[in-house]
Amino acid sequence: MAGTEKPLKIAIAHYHLRRGGVTRVIESAREALKERECELLILSGEEPRPEASSESVRVIPALNYRKTGNAVIADNLAEAFKGEAEKHFGGQPDVWHFHNPTLAKNVLIPTVIRELAKEKARIVLQLHDFAEDGRPGNYSAQRSFFDSEEGFETTLYPMAKQIHYATINCRDRDYLRAAGVPDTNLHVIPNAITPLNVTTIPKKRPFSQDRLFALYPTRGIRRKNLGELLLLALIFGDRIDFATTLSPENPEWKKVHDFWRSAVQELEVPVTLGIADTGQYEFADLVGWSDFIVTTSIAEGFGLAFLEPWLANRCVFGRDLPDITRDFSNNGLKIANLYPRIGFPMEWLEEKILYSEVESMLRRSYLAYDCHMPRNAVMQTWKAWVGNGRIDFGVLNEELQMMVLRKIKKDPSLLDHMRVPTLSLSSESEIRAARKVVETVYSLDHYGERLESLYEKVLSSATSKVKHLATNKVLKQFLNPARLNLLRN
Repeated sequence: MAGTEKPLKIAIAHYHLRRGGVTRVIESAREALKERECELLILSGEEPRPEASSESVRVIPALNYRKTGNAVIADNLAEAFKGEAEKHFGGQPDVWHFHNPTLAKNVLIPTVIRELAKEKARIVLQLHDFAEDGRPGNYSAQRSFFDSEEGFETTLYPMAKQIHYATINCRDRDYLRAAGVPDTNLHVIPNAITPLNVTTIPKKRPFSQDRLFALYPTRGIRRKNLGELLLLALIFGDRIDFATTLSPENPEWKKVHDFWRSAVQELEVPVTLGIADTGQYEFADLVGWSDFIVTTSIAEGFGLAFLEPWLANRCVFGRDLPDITRDFSNNGLKIANLYPRIGFPMEWLEEKILYSEVESMLRRSYLAYDCHMPRNAVMQTWKAWVGNGRIDFGVLNEELQMMVLRKIKKDPSLLDHMRVPTLSLSSESEIRAARKVVETVYSLDHYGERLESLYEKVLSSATSKVKHLATNKVLKQFLNPARLNLLRN
């Protein structure tokens, strides 16, 4: 850092370093800060993967996932944090950087942060995911940890001039701002994107040689909206083969995935679910063999699937998520091949059944968070979903989606009454332009600059007494009838 005599001491904490999005972010930070005046300590609840770097990593077992505990254990964990920092730095860090501290993967962490904050420690809380966003079990576990509702309220979201929040997209930043976090303490730090080592080409793929091949790089959990992939196959299946990369590991999601495996056979659509499950094909090879990348997901955190393909010279086609893709557009990346919804006539569904599903979904959602459901909640959801007698395919659950798919299979002429997306792939020049944007805006070097700037702002902040953000104000941003969906709630 310019003008700094000593390296900046940063302690990064996360529950583990297993494969996954947050681990990837931490590894990117370590790589991006190597050439900068920063000394890192990475605290993890378990040892890194054998193939991963263990440089500057210290393991504190009590940091790993846990749903129970008490104040004494939390205080001991806070002391362990300070002890490891003392051994590594010879003192305390300039900045503590916590990843997903409010997600309740470890119910001790908010108390640890509270104890550090009492000592005027400078802290970054980077939120990739939220317990308030369709994870009521996490939320309840964190609430149950405290002896009183007051403890929950005054600990989960600490507020002070020296405590800063970072999000990976502008939507989450806006939610925190609406809940009461001041702009001076709010930052957007989008993830860095590293290119895949792709050497294969479509002409050399061992399948789909007389058709186009569209790859959906995803693990097929519910929010990935596999029913819509089957719909695209009914629309374009005379010339395109579709495939997802991986099946889910969670037994609960496997049941849903098996539902769609059976549907593929029943509908006789050109879709392969979990093409990389057996290990026969490598992910990078599948990307290289593809003609384009497809996504039908109805919810994402960062939106890697919209960015990574361009670095492999592949365009993206599929469902737009404006809350996520607006960030890319603001950074100069225009993705033209996205559709906002696939509407069809409401008369294809039984309105009473849909109304009942919506009401049940809302009651379950509010009950799960121990909240009172607004009197007009069903109407708010209905207005968000239905317009001009049409409804979006992507808001339906598996059973309702399957009803629609069976109708279309039986009578393909019904597609004339749907707002079918236009498949118009990007030109080579458009792909090159998009690739340049991703390479520049989401590079490791740019990521390092953002982190360094964030730490400078945290260090230059004044200090103040720690207050709190009302938890219900954050919950209100997510538990909104207009944004709920039968595939998530």
